[in-house]
Amino acid sequence: MKRISPYSRKMWAIDGLTITGIFLIIAVALNIFLEFNALWKYILTCSIYGLALIILINSLVMPKYKYEKFRYDMDDDKIILKYGVFTEKNVIIPMSRVQYVDTEQGIILKKYKLINLTVHTAGGEYAIPYLESEVGSNLQLSIAKIVQEKNI
Repeated sequence: MKRISPYSRKMWAIDGLTITGIFLIIAVALNIFLEFNALWKYILTCSIYGLALIILINSLVMPKYKYEKFRYDMDDDKIILKYGVFTEKNVIIPMSRVQYVDTEQGIILKKYKLINLTVHTAGGEYAIPYLESEVGSNLQLSIAKIVQEKNI
């Protein structure tokens, strides 16, 4: 089984820290604009701070374990995904069920030369996150070629 890029740990941490920042901005804005004469306003603000703290801890601790658990593999008949920290999921996608494959690369992903690959089937979509750009592009072309050969 193949691993995703080691930079995935950094990317998951960046995602978590961004969400934490958004929650902290909301909490600070509530502190500034709400008067605390009602208990529900105090509880709301404290809940947002607590949620931000949980997300912060999650974004600093979990990326290591997510990276260790995420694996993928592909052959002519299927794509296999194994992931999950608390509950391990094993997904087998038959090539005959694949409809199309797409990739995504945002600003931060481009800086680290990473790509997110998504496999679409009639039953849903499955992501292989944070692949090196070259590996992701080759994987996308390989899957598309196999799917096209099977559909002819």
